[in-house]
Amino acid sequence: MGVSWVECSTCAKRFVPRFSYQTGPNAYYCSIQCRSPSLERASSPPEVSREGQCMACGSSFAVEYAYQVLAAEEGEVLVCSRSCREQWTGPSSRPAAGAPPPVLAVLNQKGGTGKTTTAVSVAAGMAAEGRRVLLVDLDAQGNVAVSLGLKPSQALYEVLVDGVDPRSVWSEARERLVVLPSNQTVAAAEIELVNMRDRATQLRRRLAPVLEDFDVVLLDCGPSLSLLNQNALTFSSHVLIPVSCDYLALVGVRQVLRTVQHVKEVLLHDIDVVGVLPTLHDGRNRISGQSIDALRGYFGEKVMPPIRVNSKLKEAPSHKQTIFEYAPDSHGALDYGAVVTWLQDRLPRRIMTPEIQNAS
Repeated sequence: MGVSWVECSTCAKRFVPRFSYQTGPNAYYCSIQCRSPSLERASSPPEVSREGQCMACGSSFAVEYAYQVLAAEEGEVLVCSRSCREQWTGPSSRPAAGAPPPVLAVLNQKGGTGKTTTAVSVAAGMAAEGRRVLLVDLDAQGNVAVSLGLKPSQALYEVLVDGVDPRSVWSEARERLVVLPSNQTVAAAEIELVNMRDRATQLRRRLAPVLEDFDVVLLDCGPSLSLLNQNALTFSSHVLIPVSCDYLALVGVRQVLRTVQHVKEVLLHDIDVVGVLPTLHDGRNRISGQSIDALRGYFGEKVMPPIRVNSKLKEAPSHKQTIFEYAPDSHGALDYGAVVTWLQDRLPRRIMTPEIQNAS
């Protein structure tokens, strides 16, 4: 039986219902938060609905649905339709001003799929598009800092274990791109986490106070089924899975999906697979085409435009540059540019308060 996609009656997000709470009388809810009574006030029966004026097109209309009411700094903002909602807030926006930014985990438990290249390239591309981005390295190899030419004196260990303010650890790697680096001490941090209370949510707790500074957060996860990666998933709203175009990488995808399901069912945290990214795609090899066909057969529209094999992607880190700086006209830059556009069309666009806008 085919997958049935629906639209959340509160935030307008498209999703596939999997739990009983997600379906109500003539309505659907993508999360517990969207089902909560405080967010359902605009879904009142017609007899108590009110008249409003659309802030996008100026027309008068009857408020009937939750997505027609947005919270802003100046109070409630009303929009008559989803097209007017997107005109007012941008595509796929969250309904509350100052709401947390989307947190995107770049994860595949198999190594060699291009996770760090993807995390760095997407973060740099989004920063170039005007978003303020936090890129967190969760891999003990510390390749994010190396790729961007950073030489940090402190790393993620100090934030997770010692409770050091992340602002004193991170580096302004590029304009609007902030990096919280990692190094070999992350392995020791994982041992420390085992003995902590709520050990699967320490990353979220440590970084929550600084989220208001950013439009989007990316997590470059290590190639393992680790406690640190569980922390990443319980912190994330979305996961992006890079998959190299070979058979063994497809096996790695199944492992990621099992881990995501574990986070949903056991740790009670809702997370969405926003996309599956084929990497190391070589059109001359049959396996590349077969891999993409297999991914599309399972994930459908969530399969992203592939990243072609490109020597410039391998060379860029040795020059301490992003692919957009090192070879802006290369296949690698063009392909990751398409990925950035693809993600920005699907990730929630944060409605920032004037204070945050001025700060960025």
